[in-house]
Amino acid sequence: MKFAPALVFAAGLLTAACGDAPRPVSSNAPAPAAGGYGSGAPATPPPAGETPASAPNAAPRYGDPVTDENFIKLLKPETMVLVEKVRKCQKDYEAAPQNAALKRQLVAAKVEYGNALRDLGQAGPRIYYPAALRMYRQVLALDADNKEALEKKKEIELIYQSMGRPIPD
Repeated sequence: MKFAPALVFAAGLLTAACGDAPRPVSSNAPAPAAGGYGSGAPATPPPAGETPASAPNAAPRYGDPVTDENFIKLLKPETMVLVEKVRKCQKDYEAAPQNAALKRQLVAAKVEYGNALRDLGQAGPRIYYPAALRMYRQVLALDADNKEALEKKKEIELIYQSMGRPIPD
């Protein structure tokens, strides 16, 4: 019982040193909506002279929906080069799906892009790992024996399993 005043003093000192007392959970910002970058509430317009997030090449903001275009806006320029490479290879392959050389080029481009996304996943796993996983699955749909895609897909799946989280579709 003789430690009670010391505990009260320490709690007061910590509260004063931290600047703000803890707030109740109900006063915190709303939890992000499922499938979105944020709450889903309409975003306030940007100040005069700033680009809105819906403008081309503007980074998505909290509350913007998760779309392929918003995802691509998050990528670095060197990764965007890989996106364009995959798009070109995909277009070429769709024009001549019987061409084995075009198929190999598409598989190689998608593996390279998937590897870049997997490496970016260390900075933002909730965004990049599912995208990398989708890319490896696309590679395996084209070439079921691709060892690199099989290994990397399994690696990401093991990461999700080790965290006790479901593997994204």
